[in-house]
Amino acid sequence: MKKIGVVLACLVAFLWAAPANAQFKWGLEAGVNLSKVSVKGDGNLFDSSNRTGWFVGPKAQFVMPVIGLGLDGAILYSQKYMKLEAEGESSPNKSLPYLEIPINLRYNFGFSSLAGLYIATGPQYNWYLGSRNLTWDGESYGSLERSTFSWNVGAGVILLSHLQLGFTYNIAMGATGQIDNVGEAIKTFDVKNNTWQVRLAYFF
Repeated sequence: MKKIGVVLACLVAFLWAAPANAQFKWGLEAGVNLSKVSVKGDGNLFDSSNRTGWFVGPKAQFVMPVIGLGLDGAILYSQKYMKLEAEGESSPNKSLPYLEIPINLRYNFGFSSLAGLYIATGPQYNWYLGSRNLTWDGESYGSLERSTFSWNVGAGVILLSHLQLGFTYNIAMGATGQIDNVGEAIKTFDVKNNTWQVRLAYFF
């Protein structure tokens, strides 16, 4: 709940300070996830390849005219995947459905009414919607966190004032899950899932 409070506080603070003539837009966003799992403290016991997923949902944007400073936020259904390899064997492909709420501070560079650029960064709250249990050959080997907090850094292009194409790197700020008691390894390993995203948004 504290993480949700941080995200909402950022939104409220910006809306309170924004001038009455700020430009508000809403639209839809969709894109591709390219995520890779890292296991902290595994001594190279585990490996992971990039897994491709997708996301979609409504998005809103609030921009102050002239200076180009603004805020955007979205409520996204995001589908990710996880697959680990250890000692020549691969775990099942784990489906990772999330409800994601990114809120980004952004700055728009307008070259003309036809094209421009933007940069954006901000926090993201992630709520995991699937089964938390991780299994391999019918046995449990760990679990996933129900909620996580991450940070976005991204940039993109603005076309015709309505279309935005960009990329984002989503950095996990804590463990996405844990791996326990694998083989003779009694210790617990932290799992992190960082994601590259290619995103396309249309604002009405």
